[in-house]
Amino acid sequence: MQQEDLLVQIDALKEQLLHLLTIWYKSQTELLQEILFLYENIFGNIETEIEQKEQNAKKLEQKFKILSTYLENNEPVKRQSIEFIDKLLFNNDNTKFKKQNTYTNPKNYFIRRDINKKLDTTANDKIDIVSIYRHIVKKLHPDIIQESNIFKLCWANVQFCYQNQDAERLKMFYLILCGNYEGNIKIEALINEINQLKDYIEKQHKDNEYLQTQEPYCFKDKLSNEHWIIERKNTLRNKLVQVNKRITHNNRLLRQIKIVD
Repeated sequence: MQQEDLLVQIDALKEQLLHLLTIWYKSQTELLQEILFLYENIFGNIETEIEQKEQNAKKLEQKFKILSTYLENNEPVKRQSIEFIDKLLFNNDNTKFKKQNTYTNPKNYFIRRDINKKLDTTANDKIDIVSIYRHIVKKLHPDIIQESNIFKLCWANVQFCYQNQDAERLKMFYLILCGNYEGNIKIEALINEINQLKDYIEKQHKDNEYLQTQEPYCFKDKLSNEHWIIERKNTLRNKLVQVNKRITHNNRLLRQIKIVD
């Protein structure tokens, strides 16, 4: 296969990958906000109540676990210790959480539920991210491409990936934007790039499909279905009942602990 044919194939694959990345970005931003707006209007109050009580239940469980260590060691539980634990657990403004959550919507219950599932970047990943990002930004700089169509398609998406430390998709953009085909290029290098683009396309296609099966994206076509809305409300009410039971149970356990002044 001639070099020119391989380059044409590479351009077509890059266009296909960029299209998939655009779908991913719009799903994570425009579509997400659209769904959340509708969802919040219907379920916002009960979701907020569940979330607040869930946090309270976890803190009560932590408190009982801490105090249980005193009892296991035959140590008295002093009121001063109780006050310290309460201050530690209940006077927390969740600053740490807010710093971790790079998504800005304060009502995004789904992202907060999945916060621990986010990409875990190692130190080397972070170095790669900074290096890759700088190369991409240089290629997209308005002084170089003068806000062309490629700038409009990539700039916001790249910023989104960088803010969320998404090394994998930044590498995809690097492959799309930072190739150098000047001079003589080995056929083997072009074939390797084609194979890498195909792998990225398959991966991104699967990611896009999987995203649509997750909350809240899977609710998109259900938020106008009255029957589903009733079922969802019942599910959330049942969840609230279970959380309240946990709170009641742990308060009962805590009341049984003898406190020494």
